[in-house]
Amino acid sequence: MKRNVFYTCLSIAVLGLTSCQSENDLQQETEQSLINTQIKSLGFSTDYMYEAEMNGKNGFVVEGDIFLDKEMISDLLNNKEGGPDEISSKHYVTPNLLPRDRAVVIDVYLDNAFNATMGAAFNDALNRYNELNLNVSFRRTFQRANSDIAILSENIPNTPQGGVVLGRSAGFPRNNRPATPIVLNSRVFGGANLRADTATVIAHEIGHAIGFRHTDYQDRSFSCGGRFDSEDRLGALYVPGTPRGAEAGSWMLACSNGNDRPFTASDRTALRFVY
Repeated sequence: MKRNVFYTCLSIAVLGLTSCQSENDLQQETEQSLINTQIKSLGFSTDYMYEAEMNGKNGFVVEGDIFLDKEMISDLLNNKEGGPDEISSKHYVTPNLLPRDRAVVIDVYLDNAFNATMGAAFNDALNRYNELNLNVSFRRTFQRANSDIAILSENIPNTPQGGVVLGRSAGFPRNNRPATPIVLNSRVFGGANLRADTATVIAHEIGHAIGFRHTDYQDRSFSCGGRFDSEDRLGALYVPGTPRGAEAGSWMLACSNGNDRPFTASDRTALRFVY
């Protein structure tokens, strides 16, 4: 079946040029502008945001490693509108969290494609959480079908700017369940040699899956070499007792310098307050 396409044309007589844009293109531009506005309202920078596919869904990658599909964006917007007053502060977690009034056990699966050395780093990452005796605890499962979070090995393409992506989370909790899957870059973590920051990367992506934001979300220059953004955004809830801003050594810094980053004292305070 052939479909007719109508065009809106703008003639610029001075230059002697004619620019034509299909209604399809106009609609896509409008949708993109709306998505940019929504993502900004949630406290995410749209700098270097790009479209990607994850787990069979189309969406957008923000801040390097956070994948947001349209359902997640809508869910975050709904929770933001009903969130507490301190939502206008600037730190640490999304309104999307796991239940905080009861114990929650999260079964985590590690892709069988990873070797035993990678498995040891995985166990280390889970133990870092479990040693804090939180209401949220983690245990390893060897069956993906039974998992709450699946950590998978996949070849993650470089960013449009050429940056290497270590890992990516599928956003934040939804319907009282952690985000899944987490994808780790097989080109980075598929070899025999283990990076020093492996356990930190795993713990970091799990942090997103249970609701934590980047500690330097407003100051990308702190760990990524980007720029400081003075715009005051909604969507990130401040955790009392923690620094209001980026903290050296935090496990939730947006970029890795290759070093291991066990939980700092403020990281522990944040985790214990939230869970």
